[in-house]
This record gives sequence, C-alpha cells and structure tokens, in this order.
Amino acid sequence: MKKALVSLAALVAVAGAQAAVVTIDGFDTPGVSNTGSFTSTDAVRTVTVNATASTSSLDIGSTSSTGSALEVSNRVGQDSTVNLSWTLGALSLPSNATNIGFFLQVLESDGNPTSLDFTLNGAALSSFTIPGNTVGAGLSFSLTSSEWATLSAGGTLGLELNGASGWDLAIDTFGVSYDVPVQAVPEPGSLALVGLALAGVAVAARRRKA
Repeated sequence: MKKALVSLAALVAVAGAQAAVVTIDGFDTPGVSNTGSFTSTDAVRTVTVNATASTSSLDIGSTSSTGSALEVSNRVGQDSTVNLSWTLGALSLPSNATNIGFFLQVLESDGNPTSLDFTLNGAALSSFTIPGNTVGAGLSFSLTSSEWATLSAGGTLGLELNGASGWDLAIDTFGVSYDVPVQAVPEPGSLALVGLALAGVAVAARRRKA
C-alpha cells in the first residue's frame, strides 16, 4: 500500500518550467539617432555603425518610431555593420536554471536574415542568425555550459549585427533567458485521490493491529 501511495503522489506532483529574462539592454534612453557611419558612447552602451551609404540609419530609445527599441534601416543596395558593446559585472542565475541563452525581442526584420556575432573581452563567444521576416517574436539562442561560464564572469560583451544589402531590423529587449522548474499545484480531484489513498493506509494499519 505504501508503494502505491508513493506512485500516486509522484503522478500528482507533475513539474513544469517557468521562463525568465535578465535584461541587459531595453534600448530605452539615452537615445541615439544618426545616419551614415558614427560612434556613440554613453553610460549604457557603445554603438558603432559602419555604413556603406550616408542614408543608412540607426535609432535607439525615445527617437525610435516604435518607442523603446533599436532600429536599423538600410535602403536597397545599402549595407551597414552595427557593433554594440556593454560592460557587464558577474552574472548570477538561480542554481537550478536550465536552457540558458541570449534573448532578443524582435519587433520586425525584413526578408534578409540578420547575423549575430557575440564576443566577450574581444574573443569570439557565439554566433546566431535571426531569420528573415521575423515579426513580434521573442527569440532565445541557447548557450553551451562553457559559453555561459565565460559570460557569467562578466566583462565587455560585444554584439555585431549585419545582413545582406538592404537589411532592416527592430529589436526591443536584449538579455539572458533561462528556465526554472516549477512544481505544479495539484488539482482538487488529485488531492482527493491522495486523501483516499491515505485513508486506505490508515484502515490497513488498523486491521494489522487488530
């Protein structure tokens, strides 16, 4: 009977997972708005844009048409490489965190895929791609355990954005995503089954004493 009770309890306590994000940059103020090639440094980030045409543009923060966002716009046949860097302290996540990765809230990308090349203290860390025609999606890019160990120590995190000529991209939030296990709350019906099982154990115990 005890074995049956343990099995029943295991069925009731079904575990799930809850996703969370530690924000590195919400692309709020201080704002940046410029065209062509330029460099901007403030207390949050450094942005360098190397553009092939003076009409390629980048907007961050309150100057953005979508509000709190980073927007890159290149006309047909034009291209720009956008480099961002942040100075990070040591990063700490819950000890039971899983599925750790970089997170990007992509408001919109055009038909061109966008490459993401991350570095830490100047050394290559990881590379990913935002698919073309991504609209209103939160994307997580998984990091290996060694990549996370390197990143979690902190330092200068760099991100290079680039795509085919004419690429456009709008990003809202950039950060680190992870999952933490969550114990599911038993439903009333399941609790009733456990109660019946406990009652059965009590009855069996009284019979053995008798």
